[in-house]
Amino acid sequence: MATAAASGAERRVLEEEFKWLLKEEVHSVLKQLQDILKEASRRFTLPSGTADGATKQENFVLGSSSTDQVKGVLTLQGDTLCQAEVNLKVTRTNQLLHFAFRDDKQWKMQQIQDARNHVNQAIYLLANRGENYTFQTGSEVLKLMDAVMLQLTRARNRLTTPATMTLPEVATSGLTKMFTPSLPADVLLNFYVNVNKLCLLVYQLHALQPNSTKNFRPAGSSVLHNPGAMFELNNQRFEVSHVHKVECVVPWLNDALVFFTVSLQLCQQLKDKISIFSSYWNFRPY
Repeated sequence: MATAAASGAERRVLEEEFKWLLKEEVHSVLKQLQDILKEASRRFTLPSGTADGATKQENFVLGSSSTDQVKGVLTLQGDTLCQAEVNLKVTRTNQLLHFAFRDDKQWKMQQIQDARNHVNQAIYLLANRGENYTFQTGSEVLKLMDAVMLQLTRARNRLTTPATMTLPEVATSGLTKMFTPSLPADVLLNFYVNVNKLCLLVYQLHALQPNSTKNFRPAGSSVLHNPGAMFELNNQRFEVSHVHKVECVVPWLNDALVFFTVSLQLCQQLKDKISIFSSYWNFRPY
């Protein structure tokens, strides 16, 4: 009898603790998460630098410790590259080429836009469970945390995992038509985000002659194609002769990634607490 009474008392105490967790602590964590993610979302829009509230423009100098073949300056405004200037020293001739975006052109950085959208979706999910909302079960909290974590993981992955592209896709992307003067037929460019860096890839090509004895094997899809990669475009075959990668750190992207990590940890800690109570109800001795 004493054991049964003790077990009943223990259960009542745990039930009260669990009710408090669902009513008070869960909302405290949700408030923390919203505050952190709003800070992350602000990083993607940046403080207004103008009187009309437009997003501030930032200039970034592209460079590499291993080469001076390519140099550039990028102007980023939120998720948009609104100007890019690139200097390329052609390896074979040492000729210096200069390209810049046409005044009427801007390039949307889809990775940044997607990451921001996922953050805002996570904020929306949390806001839908305001302070006046009462969670009835632990599984309800777990379901919300899983949904928020999914959005945050997707946001982080968009920044840390650049999209792979084939060389024909790079050659025919809208980016190639944005420069003045026009890019030569033997030069390809691609911009992307890798973790907290803005990266520029420059490919120098040479055309393969129709009677070439080289074994032609088209390259597959990749973030970066190495020298020797081949592809065909408009019945002309090309081989990559040189690849140059230059990059610059974007500090606010680093901030956003830190916020994602902290938020994911908070979500996981709350899930762990809920699971401890759930395991008690599933395995209590009766």
